[in-house]
Amino acid sequence: MKDSEIFQNLRKDISTFIDLKLELLKLNTYEKSGKIVALLSYGLILLFLAFFAILFIFLALGFFIGEVLDNAAAGFGVVAFLYLVIILFVVANKERIRLQIVNAVLATLTANEEKQNTNENGTNKNDTTGEIASK
Repeated sequence: MKDSEIFQNLRKDISTFIDLKLELLKLNTYEKSGKIVALLSYGLILLFLAFFAILFIFLALGFFIGEVLDNAAAGFGVVAFLYLVIILFVVANKERIRLQIVNAVLATLTANEEKQNTNENGTNKNDTTGEIASK
């Protein structure tokens, strides 16, 4: 083989390698995007159901307090005050809530990577010590 043939083969192999790496990156991006969409969809469904549950609980609470106070308006006024307290609590803890959501999304994304990096006999593919990973 001539040197030029070796370099052409090497160039071809490197370009094939780069193409495959880009394809792998694209597929990993699709997978992670799918996981994010699934997590957000699950969260929205859960939020929707929780919203209606809380709405009906507070409606029942308003009727109950109104009956106890013999004034329906006062009962719903107390419930409205409870809603305001909850809103103020959420606004006051906005950063903490945001961090919880970000941590949940990141934990979901990195959980699968950790599973992929652990092979069948319990050792981490990136681990060079040869020790068995703790479970």
